[in-house]
Amino acid sequence: MSIIAVESIANGRANGSPATALRAAKAAGVTVDQLLGDLAPVHRCSACGRSG
Repeated sequence: MSIIAVESIANGRANGSPATALRAAKAAGVTVDQLLGDLAPVHRCSACGRSG
């Protein structure tokens, strides 16, 4: 994976894939769950966390 591809994903210009998340987790020595952190529930605003 090129540095440009990694930078694009990190900066939000490109979408990552499950394989990218797995590679990043392995490189960091953590699980994918630890890398991604807690995911917001679907019924909550991703920006502010409000429901409804």
